[in-house]
Amino acid sequence: MRKNQTTLRYYLFPLYFFLLAITGCYNNESLIEIEDDLSKAADKPYKTENVIVVVIDGPRQSETWQSVDRKYIPRMANLLAPQGVIISEFYNHGATFTVPGHVAICTGHYESLSNKGEQLPTEPSFFQMWLKISKAPKEKAWIITSKEKLNVLADCRDVEWRNSFNPSFDTANRDDEETYQKATEILTNYQPQLVLLHFRGPDANGHAGDWDKYISSIAIADSLTYELYRFIENNDFYKNRTTIMVTNDHGRHLDNIATGFMAHGDNCMGCTHLNFYAVGPDFKKDIISTTEREQVDILPTVGELMGFQIDDNKNVMWELFK
Repeated sequence: MRKNQTTLRYYLFPLYFFLLAITGCYNNESLIEIEDDLSKAADKPYKTENVIVVVIDGPRQSETWQSVDRKYIPRMANLLAPQGVIISEFYNHGATFTVPGHVAICTGHYESLSNKGEQLPTEPSFFQMWLKISKAPKEKAWIITSKEKLNVLADCRDVEWRNSFNPSFDTANRDDEETYQKATEILTNYQPQLVLLHFRGPDANGHAGDWDKYISSIAIADSLTYELYRFIENNDFYKNRTTIMVTNDHGRHLDNIATGFMAHGDNCMGCTHLNFYAVGPDFKKDIISTTEREQVDILPTVGELMGFQIDDNKNVMWELFK
């Protein structure tokens, strides 16, 4: 991670305009070009002060954004889509399991870790990075999940980060409605600025081989995601200052592969092709982007919005931004 250069640019930027003024080279066209360049240099003042990443565990594209009528995600498709950006080509290029998928989202690195929650990630998460740079208390960053094993996301094995800048977490094996209720309590009581919220329903019911419950749980996750959006829009602390990203950790086998929707874990298109939707005050509206992206691009995008930089932020999803 490179050093943040915000302070240096803060002083150089006014000096640049002073030199332009005294040399007579200043004009509106040059101003526009300068602003466009700086908008991709992590110095643009964003309206976003809070980021919530929602992970819906294990639905396939065929039952969500690629379905003909999107009947299982009516709120995201009809109410949320016009407010934000869909990335149609979004992928998991690592291990297509729950823990590795979440690790890729939170750390920006693919790792073949145990899916039982027995191993910490090697690299620090965006939670640890933001807590370090912001000096905020741990109550300002939360992991809230419907699977207990995802508590491993709160720490890492890197000796420079282990047991440092750890977020708060509430992880339990429970229904998604209960997890959402817990999330609203935490959002109300602690007003966290960085959150990961996980819904397990599609994965749990898919593994159970119950098709009706599988598609029903997708609809429940769709409803809860919309309720989260409404909560944000009606909360004075979060309104107009919060970005929400919605994705999944992995998909499921295509119907002609292995046991079909009941399982996942290989590199078939059903397992690797994921959903991604984002809405926020700094993002475009009513856009479908075909730029190919992947899970590890979430961390640098969160970093861009929240004020920390990763590898020159080369994988920031700039197409989301206005």
